[in-house]
Amino acid sequence: MGWMASWVAVQGALKAEIFDHLGLTETGDETFPGSRGAPLSFREFPDQWLVIFSEDFDWASAEVLLELSRFGLALACQFEDKVEMTTVLSAARDGDTLWRVFHDSVGSGHRLDVTGEPPAAFAAIRDAALAQQRKADENGEGVDFLCEAPLELARAVCGYRPDEEEAAFTVLRRRGASAPAGRGGQLSILERLLAPFRSKESPAS
Repeated sequence: MGWMASWVAVQGALKAEIFDHLGLTETGDETFPGSRGAPLSFREFPDQWLVIFSEDFDWASAEVLLELSRFGLALACQFEDKVEMTTVLSAARDGDTLWRVFHDSVGSGHRLDVTGEPPAAFAAIRDAALAQQRKADENGEGVDFLCEAPLELARAVCGYRPDEEEAAFTVLRRRGASAPAGRGGQLSILERLLAPFRSKESPAS
């Protein structure tokens, strides 16, 4: 599966305030992130995390991250496995960036670029990814394991990793935009049957 997408997560904020700030409205329809079923969707996770997923790589920009960090601790993740195997995860609070972890297969090579101080969980995630990368290189495997490190860190912080999430998200639309044509509401039987297989496909594979 080829991903080129992004998402933001905010902890402890009121959902209505976030949607109002972004000019978004819930539709009640369901979709799976990465399926291209809707440009934007959301789901609430434990520990008061709200995740908004976009099918657009550029959507979860530094500007959006800093804006949403005024509502609570915020994460922004951009990732793609079509061209440069790029993954970047940033955190911010009160309008200030706290830390950033970045990797792409072109500019970074076998390296994770880090600014600030990521959570303590990052050290073990980084070391495991480096060990996997060294083994893959020794075996002549063309696999980029470092690309997955920011995704694993995101899961450690907020409990969300898109390629391993099997539950549906709720579709969002821009305020004032008309509802999309076609069926709404629940997912089709086929979509639900295929959902578990989506999680087997890693963005970095």
